[in-house]
Amino acid sequence: MTSSNTVEAAAATEHAAHRRVLAREVLASGLYVALVLLAALLAVPSDRLPPDAEMVWLILGTAVGLLLAHWLAFRLAARITTEQGDWTPSAAQEAAAQLAGGLAVALLAAAPFLVLDGTSARVASLAALAALPALAGCLIARLRGRTWLFALTAGALVLILATGIVAAKNTLGH
Repeated sequence: MTSSNTVEAAAATEHAAHRRVLAREVLASGLYVALVLLAALLAVPSDRLPPDAEMVWLILGTAVGLLLAHWLAFRLAARITTEQGDWTPSAAQEAAAQLAGGLAVALLAAAPFLVLDGTSARVASLAALAALPALAGCLIARLRGRTWLFALTAGALVLILATGIVAAKNTLGH
């Protein structure tokens, strides 16, 4: 292998690793926002929810607030952990991936309130949010070569764990 091929292979490996980091940031942020919004939607009784149009803005506003807080924390942490204290292009891409993942989930959670009414919208939003961690558990199992039965069981277990976390957050936070 020539020196040029070695450099190209190293660059390709580094690029693939960076793409995995960005995918992880999209997914982690999306799952985090899903759990927080799930907890928030479950904490408020159906009869106390604002009208559907207000719910869209409430969901989006909550998510944007979370994402901005996370962006600031990430930006500070990234600058502390670099040698020169610089905001690197890599860190900027990671922050953008986090914002994209969280915003996508917020839009998913808000969408039912644009097309359905009241309780139906809430149920659809809750189902979409709850499906995300369950799908993640299922996907992890399938990526590891497990059977569909195992993957569905893993998804159900992740959903149970997520439900427990949401319940704990609502119990401790309210």
